[in-house]
Amino acid sequence: MRVALTPGGVKALVRHGCAVAVERGAGAATGYPDTAYVAAGAAIESRASLYRSKDLVIKLKGPAHHDLAHMDPGSSLLCMAHVQSIPERVAVADENAVNIVAMELICESPELLADPYVRSRLAMERILGGHHSAHSVPPAPDARSLAFVGFPADSYGALQYAARCLPRSLQVLQAHPPRPADPAVLAIGADELAEIAAAIPPDRVDEHRAGRTLKAYGGRRIHCLHETGRAGARFGIDLVLEHNRHIPGPAAVRTTVLGYGNVAFGALDECVRQGVATVDILTKRATARPAVRRYLRSSDLIINGVELAAQFRGTHYIVTDDDLKSVLRPGTVVVDLVGGCATNRTPVEPIVECTHPADPYIVRDGVCLASVWGWPLMGFQRESVERYSRQIVRVLLGEEQLINGLATAPPGVQRALVAGPVLSGRPSSQSMALSATLGG
Repeated sequence: MRVALTPGGVKALVRHGCAVAVERGAGAATGYPDTAYVAAGAAIESRASLYRSKDLVIKLKGPAHHDLAHMDPGSSLLCMAHVQSIPERVAVADENAVNIVAMELICESPELLADPYVRSRLAMERILGGHHSAHSVPPAPDARSLAFVGFPADSYGALQYAARCLPRSLQVLQAHPPRPADPAVLAIGADELAEIAAAIPPDRVDEHRAGRTLKAYGGRRIHCLHETGRAGARFGIDLVLEHNRHIPGPAAVRTTVLGYGNVAFGALDECVRQGVATVDILTKRATARPAVRRYLRSSDLIINGVELAAQFRGTHYIVTDDDLKSVLRPGTVVVDLVGGCATNRTPVEPIVECTHPADPYIVRDGVCLASVWGWPLMGFQRESVERYSRQIVRVLLGEEQLINGLATAPPGVQRALVAGPVLSGRPSSQSMALSATLGG
């Protein structure tokens, strides 16, 4: 079970003048006893009482529907609402006049481009010999195969740029390929990439940012996508070794990652940490059929980090039911890191619902299938709580100033308001002077 705020997060709210209540035992599983919350200035209450007489309730996982009925009309709930998967939550909240702000929908507004991301992207642009405008990518697929040797933490921009160039193949390797080198494969060392990125002058970074048409909304403000990716990859590697005794260790696990967003980046990070020798990263070019079958057929572990656009969910799949029977080998492990349900499908057709930590995978046609989205991040509970807490406090007290109420919230928060009287223009509590935080 995860709690939304650490004692440090509670202390920041108390300093701001908020009265904060925390559910009894909410932080115990993550190493935060009730005494730490009391020392930070919080009151300790039962779960039932936390929903009452609060302007704002903070909960990572969406509450049970009957809990919404206990909240005061006009009060607000900040949680991972996932209303596409649970549309009934909106109706219940509206019925009880409770405002729901979906954490997962709060975004930068407008898009932000951090210096490390821009430097990494520009470094990759130099390595590939191109100089493209800030908002374009090469017009035709690259004929080369690209391989990152090592994977530094600040290489996200380079990875995304490389993937959008649609190379013949894209890999992350633990070591340089043996000589003689294949002239069709461009291997990029971590030190080389970091050195080029560090040498890019600040005015070039500013030029790139100024020349880019920023999106109205950028990345998510509250998430643990990197840790989700790491947890899923670690679980998948362990499951492969458990079911394939002939594989001697992580280095020999043939791994394919679908996509190159935040979740996939976390999975890649963990694969490198675990010593996986070669990871194939599938771009749009590689996930098209029939090309994708070559990767599926040769993989021990397939990790999905692709989230389809809403119009393609339930109609477009990268891994199909037929692949289980005719392409994937027995003993292959498929881990979905995006999650979904029957009404909100992922690109992995055989996986319909998230699996549960008590029964973490199913076996079909000899293939192990797991969907770990929404799990309490096995092995990363503390890291995830600390990240969530920092992000929530920043949204409440920092740029978004959500603590001042929904009426003056910026567009990145307004778009996350999915239910309640404020959404329909009816009167509501505006100032959020009180807060409550629950476990799970």
